[in-house]
Amino acid sequence: MNKYLLALVLLFAATPAFALFKSGDSFNEASDVNWGDIEFKFLGICICPRPPPVFYEEGEIYEYWDPSIFIDTVSMANYSAFTGSGGEENTGGIDDILGGKNKSSDAVSIADESTFFQAHAFIYSLMTDMDLCKNDDMGAWWTEYDSMWQSDELAATITPEVGLFANKEMQLLCMTDALAVNVGFPIDAMPWCIGSSGSTYPVSGHVDNDNIVQASNTAASRLIFKLNRLFMLCDPAPICGCEYTPVWTKSHYKMHTARPDLRATYPLGKAAKFYDSGLNPPYMGVKGSNDEFLWVVFRKVLCCTCCEE
Repeated sequence: MNKYLLALVLLFAATPAFALFKSGDSFNEASDVNWGDIEFKFLGICICPRPPPVFYEEGEIYEYWDPSIFIDTVSMANYSAFTGSGGEENTGGIDDILGGKNKSSDAVSIADESTFFQAHAFIYSLMTDMDLCKNDDMGAWWTEYDSMWQSDELAATITPEVGLFANKEMQLLCMTDALAVNVGFPIDAMPWCIGSSGSTYPVSGHVDNDNIVQASNTAASRLIFKLNRLFMLCDPAPICGCEYTPVWTKSHYKMHTARPDLRATYPLGKAAKFYDSGLNPPYMGVKGSNDEFLWVVFRKVLCCTCCEE
């Protein structure tokens, strides 16, 4: 792991040893990634424009999926499923106040059922050693320090378009995207939808779904959207260079759980019923505490080797 990123992880996750009560295996890139889903392909020869006096360069086109974003969605604030550590069990402490909640047991009606997750993103490519196509986006995001993640109203400050989609008609259209995602084809023209995971908005940790696994998928997907909106991620799918996309291209991402256990890779918003059987048992999963998820996110790379810098 990159030393700079490791330092950020340890800084954010550090808590006194006596306060730990969630646990799990730390991320292992050899065993926690579905490497068979890279789908590496050589597609031919490319020509990309360059500044004068060069004007253009030739190269080879490669397409593959790069595991390059790792997202915790956690019910305990400051716990990281990526490191298998962090969080405090002290009642009334800051981690207790910021912790995730599932309110379905208190809901008066189905419409009131909701879940809340904190989320952490670690951005770095596991395929830099291939020396083919590179991008420079790297860093981390910790929503406990993000007031917009705690408040739906504050979240709207970076998504002013939310007013266009906060109505039944636009949300009902998401059923079309859900059907498409579940057969493997997300609809990029509907960026306000996340398949069976519901609405992209609000871009906060509050999810109107009491299914813990599906709500976790929603929170992870929303964080991907947010990092795109904040220009922390670039899209490596354009052939002649990585481009920033404040409105995401959903089909350029796919992901799988690595905690509490490893599952198959699917497009964003895949219905949880396809992979949640036995994933989140009471108390402890195979590789980590229940209700604490780690998502391995693949980005589609389509690049010309002439333009790797």
